[in-house]
Amino acid sequence: MRAHAVIFGLSLAVSGTYGCVSVNLRASVKNDAAKPAPLAIAPQLSPAPLSSALLALIRQQDLADENLFAPIVFPENALPSKTEKLEVMESPATKVSKAPGETLTALQRAPGPRADDRLLDLVEKDLQKAVEQPNEGRRLQFSKAVVGNPRVRYFINYFSKHQKEPFAKALARSGKYFTMMAKVLREEGLPEDFAYLALVESYFSPQASSRAGAVGLWQFVPVTARQYGLKIDGWIDERRDPIKSTRAAAAYLKDLHRAFDRWYFATAAYNAGQGAMEKVMQSSQPKNFAALIEKTKLSVETRNFLPKFVAAALIAANPEKYGFGNVVKEAQTEYEEIEVRGNLQLASLAEMAATDTHTLRELNPALLRTQTPPGENGYILRLPAGHASTFELAYGQSRETEEARIVTHEVKRGETLFSIARHYGQQVRALMELNGLTDSHLRIGQKLKIIFEELRGTLR
Repeated sequence: MRAHAVIFGLSLAVSGTYGCVSVNLRASVKNDAAKPAPLAIAPQLSPAPLSSALLALIRQQDLADENLFAPIVFPENALPSKTEKLEVMESPATKVSKAPGETLTALQRAPGPRADDRLLDLVEKDLQKAVEQPNEGRRLQFSKAVVGNPRVRYFINYFSKHQKEPFAKALARSGKYFTMMAKVLREEGLPEDFAYLALVESYFSPQASSRAGAVGLWQFVPVTARQYGLKIDGWIDERRDPIKSTRAAAAYLKDLHRAFDRWYFATAAYNAGQGAMEKVMQSSQPKNFAALIEKTKLSVETRNFLPKFVAAALIAANPEKYGFGNVVKEAQTEYEEIEVRGNLQLASLAEMAATDTHTLRELNPALLRTQTPPGENGYILRLPAGHASTFELAYGQSRETEEARIVTHEVKRGETLFSIARHYGQQVRALMELNGLTDSHLRIGQKLKIIFEELRGTLR
């Protein structure tokens, strides 16, 4: 209240000096006597930024006990002089700065106020309280102070107004994955609402990718993905696997919390990268998030990551309240698993399972090619629920279940990809695809895999 009084007094002084600036407030109220909807207030833009001295005064008075009847005293340097050039504040539509080589989703690009320490401390308490709950009750219950925080309200308004269409599509897609993700997170001792981090990171799309090399629902970069057991090679990319990547994300979040001791630092590190966060922490040794922002060059995306997550979680938990009542969530995918040995074409597998290749690719987003990877340990393939018995019958009668003979050819001087393919009776294109080659260039001593027949699969 004290801070609001100071700002109000200053606005009168500035208006008297520079003239009035009109600000339009838009509020939409749903006529529902049983359950009135909250006001959706557009963000207000100040005609001029406050000086550092006044901001410090507001911060000091805001943290102290409120005294509504104390006189308001402005420092002499709090108000801009007539000769000062006023700096124009950017609107939400202006360009947002980003780190070099960074590709942001629509949610990640959202501009707006930065997270302050008061909000972060409040969210930290809510997160810690959720973590301490029993498994089935491990849900985030944000306090009224968090829900009403101006930064959170800003992003709620931004997502429900300026980004309504893409956010609605992401909410619809969440139906496929949220139940599974919530179960995994609870089993790992985390609040199930952490699944909404994936909403901000990837729009709940397993195929999401960035220029920085982050891929999948949880936007893992290759180094971190491999560190947490996700396989990446020329055949598969398990960052795109919803279940395996969620397990990896849960382990990563817990490790980040152990490293930084605060959930808001952990979520910021998840977004910026553990190495980057450790570097700035060691160089600046900040006592809080505001100090970290002041002393380092964190991207706008990372600075706003936590309030965006809170806003996205609030909307996703109660979409009707925020104007997303018409969103129809996609059904959770039910599947069965089989173990296949070999280099089997998805088209053949789909035919044997009485389904189509599109469905198989949807169920197996980690597959990078139109066939399963060869290997002695086999590959776990997902089929639509109820199709395993049909597949087993057809699979047992197919020639593609015969044992294959795999040889390794070492390239010798004078050999070309064409001559090697002709020697083994293979097609050049098939040989390139099998060995992950992007061109026909070979080097002496390079080893190539040659497969003569399809490998065998068994029902798991």
